[in-house]
Amino acid sequence: MKAFTSKKRTVVLALLTATALGIIAVQAGAIGADLPISGSGTFCLSPNAEHTLAAQNVTLEAIAPATRTGNCVTLPGSGTLASDLSSGGGPFQGGMRFADSEHRLDVTNLNIHIKLGEGSTSADVAQDGAAATNVDFFHYPVALDLVSFTPTTVDTKNIPLKLAAPGAAAFTNAFGAGTTAAFDPLFLFDGHAQITNPFAGVPKP
Repeated sequence: MKAFTSKKRTVVLALLTATALGIIAVQAGAIGADLPISGSGTFCLSPNAEHTLAAQNVTLEAIAPATRTGNCVTLPGSGTLASDLSSGGGPFQGGMRFADSEHRLDVTNLNIHIKLGEGSTSADVAQDGAAATNVDFFHYPVALDLVSFTPTTVDTKNIPLKLAAPGAAAFTNAFGAGTTAAFDPLFLFDGHAQITNPFAGVPKP
């Protein structure tokens, strides 16, 4: 009886140890599979963009479920991230609206595409309520020294988001050629994401 109990205890401990090591491996990025993430991104107008838009009476608003605080718009989102942080991506929910007294430009369905070196964000742009067109909207640097992370979180701060050519054209078409002259960058981006544990729903032994 004692031998049987000892063997049973050994099996249980082995299963618990294997499960714990699996969770730690995922959280530390020790496996090759992409890691699910969820969080938010905050887009704050750069000083030059804020000055130029204010001079032309162009306002910035949030499209729900995004929210606006001052000259910043925060969008919730989710996606995946490679365990070595070299690539990833995913969509944001909601969007942002730029408007003056005559025109508006809605930017929605922002989808980030991360790779070491340079990342990009595609988006749907729609002027004055017309049908949306998906375009290459932002480009930005991606480097490990721009990212801070723990085993369960990933954060970025002050990433400069520059308009790609199609994004700049959308602004020019909506508000005139002078609008984007000082946009270098348009936004400074802060991101925060939680790494979701894929073993969370697995029944415990």
